Amino acid sequence: MDLGRGLDVADYSTVNRVVRWFINLRWIAAGGVLAALGVAVAFTRLELPFPVLFLLSVILACVNATYWLFFHVLRREQLAQGELAAFLSVQVVGDYLLLFFLIYFTGFLENPLVFFFVFHTLLTAYLFRTGTALVFAGGLVAVFAATVGAEYAGLIPHHALFPSADPAAYVLQLPLRGAGLAGTIAISAYLMTSIKRRIAEKGRRVEIELDRYKTLDRVKSNFLLQVTHELRGPLAAINGYHEMIARGITGESTPRTLETIGKASRRTDNLLTMIDEMIDFAYMTADLRPKLEAAPLAVAELIGETLDSCSALADTKRMRVQTHCPPGLELRANRDLMRVILANLLTNALKYSPEGSTVTITAGADGGEVCLMVKDEGIGIPPEELDRIFEEFYRTRRARELERDGTGLGLSILKMAVEDLGGRIAVTSEVDKGSSFFVYLPQDGPRTGGTTP
Repeated sequence: MDLGRGLDVADYSTVNRVVRWFINLRWIAAGGVLAALGVAVAFTRLELPFPVLFLLSVILACVNATYWLFFHVLRREQLAQGELAAFLSVQVVGDYLLLFFLIYFTGFLENPLVFFFVFHTLLTAYLFRTGTALVFAGGLVAVFAATVGAEYAGLIPHHALFPSADPAAYVLQLPLRGAGLAGTIAISAYLMTSIKRRIAEKGRRVEIELDRYKTLDRVKSNFLLQVTHELRGPLAAINGYHEMIARGITGESTPRTLETIGKASRRTDNLLTMIDEMIDFAYMTADLRPKLEAAPLAVAELIGETLDSCSALADTKRMRVQTHCPPGLELRANRDLMRVILANLLTNALKYSPEGSTVTITAGADGGEVCLMVKDEGIGIPPEELDRIFEEFYRTRRARELERDGTGLGLSILKMAVEDLGGRIAVTSEVDKGSSFFVYLPQDGPRTGGTTP
């Protein structure tokens, strides 16, 4: 049987940690045994084979030193999976043997520490596959049965832990004690392997449900993308017709007609904004979206493009937008994601600020990062809602009161875009005084994420 293939772990870094833990624990065990033997020799009258016990302790320390040199020095903790599993198997077998001899020479079944084998059995059953764990447990039970039989028949000596105890009574109790220990070891191995099987079975069910959920989520995202794209075209056409009527291209219209057309245009604009947000959200949450290319971008130019796209909303509310950006400031990022970030920041500031107020956009570089700050004089965000504003579909109570239409996806999309570029976002706000959003992006481009250099 190949013990090296008997491990029951998916992540072999876990086995590395277990090996390190075994080696460290063995140092403690060797020191503890030597200290206990020293105390026993100095302060007790136990009639044990102390030279043999001291030798076993030294062997334990030497064996562990060999393990440490091999694992840490020779192989630098870089073992192949098969080697790592075999190395752990060798350690388990060695620990069984050394612990057995220490127990045998200190009273065998008289020694209360004999139940340490139960802990070893549980750990072995946890680490190894069922067949390998049962082989270890079966071998241990067979060794104990053979030793009990040999002691009972007088073939090997008994090293009494308590000299005052009746030897005849101990011999009579041997079969019962041996059966109890063997049964405990066998039951422990069986229970641990059974529990592991049930956990593994539930884990497989969870994976199946997770795959099913991911499939449904992909279907939902694809459906959302398809529907929103199909809706956007007709709505944009309707908006174009509204503009034609408002400009008098189709003939002169009455003031009442123009007022009605203006209201309809605002409604279709709101619907188009909602559809654009839904498209962005479906795209940002898609599992298989393509990686986006990163390129050097002029921050001032990006801010200017965003201002042009939001100028109609700013003009309608007679709001001023002030910008402060060094002319040569650049960063490496994806242009589309940067447009999403700046558009969401500015639109949010304009939408929830009063008429005639000022929005300030500030950009700068510090410590390898580009910082973008958008400050408004709007309604602000209550402290109790500040932690939730980046949740999907969440809108604050005051935002719902001020602007009935909205998806609650803008800030969620903003956060995903920032994280895709390897950045982070922060916000400070005061009710009725305004909010400041801070976006920090790596100037040299994202180290990881959805873009490629």
